Amino acid sequence: MLNKKMIGGIAAVVVAFAVQPALAADAPKKPKPMNTLSLEMAPEIYGAASSSHNAGDFADMAYKAALSHTFENNIVFGGAFQYTQRWPDLKSAASSVDQAELSLGYKWKLTDAFTVTPAVLLGYAFGDQPKIDPNNKFNPDGYYAASLSGDLKLDSHWTWNVFNVRYRNAFDYTWITPKIATGITYKVDDNNAVYLSVGNAWKDKGDGNGLLEDKYNIAVGYKYSF
Repeated sequence: MLNKKMIGGIAAVVVAFAVQPALAADAPKKPKPMNTLSLEMAPEIYGAASSSHNAGDFADMAYKAALSHTFENNIVFGGAFQYTQRWPDLKSAASSVDQAELSLGYKWKLTDAFTVTPAVLLGYAFGDQPKIDPNNKFNPDGYYAASLSGDLKLDSHWTWNVFNVRYRNAFDYTWITPKIATGITYKVDDNNAVYLSVGNAWKDKGDGNGLLEDKYNIAVGYKYSF
């Protein structure tokens, strides 16, 4: 026969199992990552021939590190540093350029699956040959850009980065360099993701030839959110 102590023990176990799901439901959710660190490498290929290179020639290799913070109101503030090692062409030796950038954007969720992000950017190019100034390729200088991206979430892991369009120009010289890109991102978990994108860029150097095809690029990258 059960005594009072045994009955009390059984009752305690029953209450514990009954209360546990309620406590789990009331437990605070894990906070959504608000910071993103990304690392990227991107080879570039000339899209058109010129006096110094042929179409299809390897142009350069870019390495980029970026860090951004998304606020609760969906404003995104970020910074990036890119180092580009240029390949020697037919008339000149190899050179390099460094670019430091600050950006400000806003994530606008149009639907549960589709988000557009307009952004503006300020940058500074330096290094042994920044090539922004048409009269002096060794002169460092500042530039600005505006971009618009659209991302479609396909499921819990895959996101199609449908488009990213950019307009960019220097402050003191004509350096109009628009670009359009598309890609895909695979979310491994809440903290880790990898992505691949392809892009095409044009350039107007202010020499009277207008906007000409410049380079194609293929970018592969890793993102860590925290």
